[in-house]
Amino acid sequence: MTMAVEQQLRCWAELADDRSPYQAPQWYTAAGWLPGTRLLTAGPAAVPVWTLHRDRRPHYFHDPVELVTGRREEPFLRDDRELAAAVRRDTAGASVLLTMSPYGYRGGALGGRQASPADLAELVARMLDHATAVGASIVASHYLFDEDDDAWLTALTEAGGLRLVTGADAVLDVTWPDLAGYWRWLGQSRRSLRRGRNIPDQRLEWEVIETAGLPEAQRGIPELLGRYATRFDPVAPAPDSLFQELADGYTLPRTVLSVREPGRPARSAAVVLRHTDTLYAKFFGSGDPRADYLPLAYPRLISYAIDRGFRRIEYGGGSHQAKLMRGARLRPCWGVLFVLDQRLRSDLEALAGRVSARKQAYFADLVQSWQVDSLPAHPAFAGSGLHGTSSGGSQ
Repeated sequence: MTMAVEQQLRCWAELADDRSPYQAPQWYTAAGWLPGTRLLTAGPAAVPVWTLHRDRRPHYFHDPVELVTGRREEPFLRDDRELAAAVRRDTAGASVLLTMSPYGYRGGALGGRQASPADLAELVARMLDHATAVGASIVASHYLFDEDDDAWLTALTEAGGLRLVTGADAVLDVTWPDLAGYWRWLGQSRRSLRRGRNIPDQRLEWEVIETAGLPEAQRGIPELLGRYATRFDPVAPAPDSLFQELADGYTLPRTVLSVREPGRPARSAAVVLRHTDTLYAKFFGSGDPRADYLPLAYPRLISYAIDRGFRRIEYGGGSHQAKLMRGARLRPCWGVLFVLDQRLRSDLEALAGRVSARKQAYFADLVQSWQVDSLPAHPAFAGSGLHGTSSGGSQ
């Protein structure tokens, strides 16, 4: 590694210090993404960018075209299925410049809190120039969130980007002195969550590992993580090296919550990244997910957060109803799209806009139906949903 590269990585690490661990250079290294990533800078702001090639069958959740036209988006296409098929054909050979962290799903600018609007505007301009230089037809900065990326979102949209709802993210604010307080806060209407497979089976061994390295009984956890992740994208799953690095915990602060039968190796585990007062709960692996997922992801993880003084658990996307039922609030996952190839622009922007509106209405309905009464709805989800109901957060 040259001195210039080492200096750039130090700069990147410093700028990413107030961001999620998914945007640190250690994450890109663990994912095997560092060689193909370029760090663009403007004043105190920076953004890592890399190029996705659609004809190489990339990971589903990396590709913004898939998030508009893919199989998981079918419920939001409605009468636009023919247009979606045409967009897929037209973009089949497209290159897309991205700002998101691979498999970590965070995409904002680094150092943005210290940067001026002029710095961020310059960073967007450099990003678009770089996209042209590498032959990208599309630029997407997605997996952005209001609480972290307001200034970056403003800079992107002021430069002409199309702002879209690409999904929703579940966040649990940890405000209780103990698990009993959490159950009381959820209320009697959700008392079924305290029974059956929702809670840990005390006949099993539930363990917490915070130090780097894995004991003998937990050595199989990376394989469990990899097998489970393949369910979400069997074509282009995250590399095994990422799961090994996550589980080992030598470069990224993490906690492993595992469960096993007495005298047996771990059969399930959640690997949770730690940063300041937040836990990032994204990776789970199991030989018996029906029995172990719910107690690991909720009572065990919430108890751990309370005991260690963490104030927030970021559960990410997917399984939104289950997360809302257990006290999480929903916030939009924003993406900003630039279609540089004029031949693609009209159809892709029109379709993306309509799919975004339908997703926004869908999540508004979920919030209306399942979010805890005392939690206010995010403004993006406080309007009318798909069924015309008010989605203001009261059940």
